[in-house]
Amino acid sequence: MSVKPILNVFGVAAAAMMLLGCAAMLDQDGALALAPYRVQDNGRIVVDVNVNGDGPFDFALDTGASISVIHDGLRKQLALQPDPGRTVIIHGAVTSGRFPLLSVDRIAVGREGWVNPRVASMPGKTPAGRGIDGILGVDFLQRYAVGFSTRERVIRLYPPELVGSRTYRGWTSVPLEPEYFGSSGAALYLFEIDIGKQKIPALFDLGAGLNVVNWAAARSLGLEPADLTGDEPFSGAIDTTDAVGRFRADKVKTGRVRWRDEEFSVADLEVFETLVNGDAPYAILGAGLFKRRDFIIDFARRRLLVKIAMHESDVPDEDAGS
Repeated sequence: MSVKPILNVFGVAAAAMMLLGCAAMLDQDGALALAPYRVQDNGRIVVDVNVNGDGPFDFALDTGASISVIHDGLRKQLALQPDPGRTVIIHGAVTSGRFPLLSVDRIAVGREGWVNPRVASMPGKTPAGRGIDGILGVDFLQRYAVGFSTRERVIRLYPPELVGSRTYRGWTSVPLEPEYFGSSGAALYLFEIDIGKQKIPALFDLGAGLNVVNWAAARSLGLEPADLTGDEPFSGAIDTTDAVGRFRADKVKTGRVRWRDEEFSVADLEVFETLVNGDAPYAILGAGLFKRRDFIIDFARRRLLVKIAMHESDVPDEDAGS
């Protein structure tokens, strides 16, 4: 019976020391907020989020989602009410659907809050929705420049102008091309990759647990169904579909960033029809390609800053110091 008070006092002291340490780090670094992240087995990057002062809850960071989402389980737990008559069409990877918008006062990551956010409610019953309470989409993330540190396992939310004023030696800059959807002003972001000698536009999608190409891209790489292995299903936020199969790319690159022996699934998903005009090669790059590198998403300047490895440093990069 005497142990519990001692643990409580120790916990308060430890928490105070941690808060002081974080405050000092934020003051030195210029970040508005700092939050630990964890990588789930399926590759998603998850952070603690408070909703209306309650939490923390597990939210996945998703640059493939133009709107943030609270799953129905958490909506019911917090007794959040839909806005009467207000719904939004969400285009998922596998299919699309219409979902209600919620009345939410505040969503917070660390000490940064988003007041009166425009958030949708979704069931979250697919395999992609299990283990998380919601999604932080581009509508939240684009308010900042978002930095990821693999060594510290934290994200930092920077003022956009701060990252724009700094020079990043030893980093490379990958241009991001926005594709806007709906009236929220949020966008999904694309960049060009090389698989072998084939250039393919790719969606930067931290919410995806794996990499995917459509059949047009597979054919451009000289692949046929007989060249593929496996037939595991692909799960999106709304529904699940069968993937045609998988292959391994010996080398994938964008600018000075290079990956080796990366696995891709092949599937003609609805998201490709939403983003691509006609039967053109297209890819989705998931979080797995980025969880081993430090990077910063600089939405304001439409670029992805990636810390490069030593073997990549001899490749010219004209834009890294801009």
